[in-house]
Amino acid sequence: MIRSTTMLVLLLLLAVPIQAQVPLWDSDAGGSLFSNTKAHRVGDILKVMVTENSSASSDAKTGTESKTDLSGGPGTGALNFIPLWSASQSTKYDGKGQTTRKGALNAVISVQIVEIISADQFRIEGTREIKRNGEIEIMTLSGIIRRRDISPQNTINSTAIANATIHYDGEGDVANGNEPGFLTRLVNWFF
Repeated sequence: MIRSTTMLVLLLLLAVPIQAQVPLWDSDAGGSLFSNTKAHRVGDILKVMVTENSSASSDAKTGTESKTDLSGGPGTGALNFIPLWSASQSTKYDGKGQTTRKGALNAVISVQIVEIISADQFRIEGTREIKRNGEIEIMTLSGIIRRRDISPQNTINSTAIANATIHYDGEGDVANGNEPGFLTRLVNWFF
């Protein structure tokens, strides 16, 4: 009886298909067993914290001055009909110019890895479009990032993006109100 039970158990074990073992932890997921998963493959998503501040100023000053004096005496002999004469010319120019420009952009945008350049570098791209009250705001971002610059929270600061291209545009009544009208543009074109 023991022998038939053993045979029956062996037959049952042989009849059950062997399943492939699936590991509990995927070592290709990036990071360690104890940390959050960071984006590292094509298609993975990460957040970019956009904090761009810029300012520029320029001053120019130009000053020129010139003066010319000419004079001649009366003619003598056959040229005594020429009177005493003189001419004076003076030019003065003072020019000043100043320009100042400041800008700030603070936003959060999710991007996707679109290309693996090397083991440590990825190309990212992302677009965010927001429509409210008839206004459309479109933000696009692209550039190259390093794996080590991605935080454990799967975020990266925009200042760590190489060859970054960030566009922030708007469409709608407010954007149209900031542009000069047709007549103003026509007058500016002529003058």
